[in-house]
Amino acid sequence: MRIRALVAAAAVALIVPAVAAFATETPSTTTDPSETTSAETTPAESQSAPESGTEPGTETEPGTGAGTQTEPEPQPETQPETQAETEPGAEAEPPAAGVAEEPAAAVVTTVVITVPATTPAGGATFPVTYDVENVEALGANPVANWTITASNGTSPSGPQSAPITLDADGVGTVQATMPTATGTYRITGFVEGESGATDSVTVELGSVDATKPVVTLSRSLTTFYPYPDGYRDTVTAKMTVNETVGYTAKVVTAGGTLVRTLGSSTSFTGTTSYTWNGKNNAGTRVSGTFYVRIEAKDKAGNATTVQISVAASAKKLIWKTYNRTLTAADALNYKYVGSCSTLKAPARSDWAESRGLRSNVRCKAPGDSAKATVYTENVKCLPKSVDGNYRNLTLKHYGGRPKGYTKNVYVVTTVLRPSDWSSRQIRQFGNSVTWKTMASVASPNSLIQSRTSTQYCPALWWTAGLNSSSRYDIWKYSVGIQYRVLA
Repeated sequence: MRIRALVAAAAVALIVPAVAAFATETPSTTTDPSETTSAETTPAESQSAPESGTEPGTETEPGTGAGTQTEPEPQPETQPETQAETEPGAEAEPPAAGVAEEPAAAVVTTVVITVPATTPAGGATFPVTYDVENVEALGANPVANWTITASNGTSPSGPQSAPITLDADGVGTVQATMPTATGTYRITGFVEGESGATDSVTVELGSVDATKPVVTLSRSLTTFYPYPDGYRDTVTAKMTVNETVGYTAKVVTAGGTLVRTLGSSTSFTGTTSYTWNGKNNAGTRVSGTFYVRIEAKDKAGNATTVQISVAASAKKLIWKTYNRTLTAADALNYKYVGSCSTLKAPARSDWAESRGLRSNVRCKAPGDSAKATVYTENVKCLPKSVDGNYRNLTLKHYGGRPKGYTKNVYVVTTVLRPSDWSSRQIRQFGNSVTWKTMASVASPNSLIQSRTSTQYCPALWWTAGLNSSSRYDIWKYSVGIQYRVLA
């Protein structure tokens, strides 16, 4: 039974380190070796039934066993599981006398890392704080590291790890750098020491927005004229931004010097406009080339600067007077001559390019005005007014009764209104040969065709005509008007 006891003891020592292994028997100094040998039991004897009068498991009193001189040692219980773990016929090596064998200690730690609650901006440094529980299990000189990865598992460019030494309590801090590329990131912290790698932990860092806001900027005029005369006195700049930003709108010189602050906002998205009157922050009108500049920054710190040039001119509007004289032939645009009438050219030999209106000189057509009528339609291009405004129109003609004709004559003149071609400023003139005023209008804008056109000239239209056997000679016309220019 002794071999079985040793095997069982060794097995228990591997499982329960707290139970000491049994020592081998030492012969008594009063016992003969031969008796000791005879006292040993064989495996077969250990399985024999107990003697009558002896309870199973009851220790035998000294001297009662045959040939037994020593008191038997107590035997530990042999668990079935332990016996099952020992292969049949295999002897287990007994542990050294008085030495208990303990299992190897497992390295168990918990890594806790703390990062800022607010997602750091791209490129910004931020602290990563470690607090490692059971740090002593790592052995000497534990070192902490970190790595950052994108949500798709790729590693961004830039520094990705920075080892630090933890203190005796397992605490340490390192500065990490947030990636600058747009994306969502996470950080993994782990520690290692002489005993090997330990547990790691991953913490979400949040998303980095590296995309600059898109700002579009336009202006109503490339050149404006700040003098307050009602003509392009101001310029309007319109901005549109695609995301929420804080921004400042201002006017600067080509060198970036501030001229005028137009406005600002700490949180804005969409479209807005600012109007500049050409004055600086001190209220003084300025002139030259300037820039309307928008400086915008989104919530992630991405900044955009957009600017557009605008010229502030020192010129102002002034009224300029236009006077021109032209012959009847130069002014003629269209003529109507009834079948009984004529349009004589020239009206007189001494009036070059004049025209003579003659009614019923070919035939008589009482009551038939169409045959008796003769008239001319005339036009004169005017200088273009900067703002399309005109004033003080005077239209005259030089003419009268034909030379050598003694009867009373008349001619009727009108100014045509282009919007409906109706007759305005209707006048009738008689015999005298002189300059005669056909129209005098202080505000003639409605009488001028295409006055704001960029394709056609501003034009004044008028007619001169007669019937009922009248005769009238016209040599010249005179047009006077005021228009506006910048100077």
